[in-house]
Amino acid sequence: MLFDVTGLLHWYAFFPNPSGIQRVTEKLLSSTAVQRSAQVEFVARALGGDVLYRVDGGTLRDLQDPLRRQAAIARLRALFTMTMRQARRRGPSSDMAIVHVPYFLLGRARLESVVEAWFGRRLPTALPPLDVVPEPGPQDTFFNPGDLWWQNHYAPFVLGLKARTGVKVVQMIHDLFFLERPDWASPTFKHTFVSTFGRVAPGVDRWLTNSAFVKEQLGTYMASHSLPPRPVEVLPMGWDSFAVPRGEDCSGPTAALRRYGLVGRPFILFVGTVEPRKNLATLLDVMEGLRRDLGERVPGLVVVGGYGWSAKGLAARLWRTPHTKWLTRVRDADLSILYRAALFTVSPSHSEGWGLPVQESIAHGVPCIASDGGALRESGHGLAVHFDSSDPASLKSAIAHWITDASALQRERVRIAEALGTKRFPTWNDAGQVLLKQVSLDGNGSHL
Repeated sequence: MLFDVTGLLHWYAFFPNPSGIQRVTEKLLSSTAVQRSAQVEFVARALGGDVLYRVDGGTLRDLQDPLRRQAAIARLRALFTMTMRQARRRGPSSDMAIVHVPYFLLGRARLESVVEAWFGRRLPTALPPLDVVPEPGPQDTFFNPGDLWWQNHYAPFVLGLKARTGVKVVQMIHDLFFLERPDWASPTFKHTFVSTFGRVAPGVDRWLTNSAFVKEQLGTYMASHSLPPRPVEVLPMGWDSFAVPRGEDCSGPTAALRRYGLVGRPFILFVGTVEPRKNLATLLDVMEGLRRDLGERVPGLVVVGGYGWSAKGLAARLWRTPHTKWLTRVRDADLSILYRAALFTVSPSHSEGWGLPVQESIAHGVPCIASDGGALRESGHGLAVHFDSSDPASLKSAIAHWITDASALQRERVRIAEALGTKRFPTWNDAGQVLLKQVSLDGNGSHL
């Protein structure tokens, strides 16, 4: 199996912290099942090109280790710099954009060791050359974990690879909300997604989704657009990745809370990109209404998430709203501390393909109020309290209940703790096993 991490390299070339798709990709590739399989190779593609090269699995695993993470990102940025020597600069199918120019120039100047040293905060060292992967054959599988939509050249690459080699294609899908609600994504992103999806779909042998909700969406879309039906399997999202992180500050959680000015301050937590789909404006309206009704009894609101599409007005409101703190860059170790320190969390999204913040909250033992949009009921595993995303009054009532009744909130914590202690939840190793099973099946569901 060729496990495509092109999107992961591209993400960490520009950002230090993962979004949901990167989190899932990292957990999946680090699962015991995948790591122990001798048949898995991690590969990436130069922008606009057709050649695959190997990516060191140890470097990818180090993304999960707080003590090695910065060095791993530095190495991936150096690797990305090297690939830019292979990138195609012109042509309508090129993946390159203006943001890639610095990496392109650094790659052409062969300064990848300087890139790694700069971001890794150490002296430059020589890097091994790119290791090109031989083209696969009909018994092999090319797997993309769902971060393909920014790549204009992805569809012609995959279709060309399949036509030349007969390789099977397994494609994961995390969300299809922008097909139904184009106003929730930028026009450029929607165009790229729809174009890429429509072109690549005929070449896909098997699909993976992160929820039954997305599986149903995918089936409906394929049928309505006369695209060929293919087997679809739900990949379980692991619940075993939220223990206290290794490398947490030796001074304990207090140091992290002090960095954000939250020591001794009760707060409600929202985790997610600041963008219209997350329904954050409704949450802010509800919090303002609660402060009018309950005054100082209402705790502060902490928003953890990056600046998303069409967020200018919402961002300005976040900065000026009293009792609200917006944290745009929070490392995973600190995020875990914020979860555990929160009174409870709120996820009011209109729709989600899964809902990692809901799952993360419950897995930390922290009660969560979530909308019923998309797959959020699935991600809550019956342990979150849900409301209708179109009914702000129901959200206000749910938050007010936990603010004014501490015993009710404590009962929720006990209910979650009992479930976590007695029930079996899916693990990332389960997910890895499902992935390996899918790549061993042909289009009819038979083992190769």
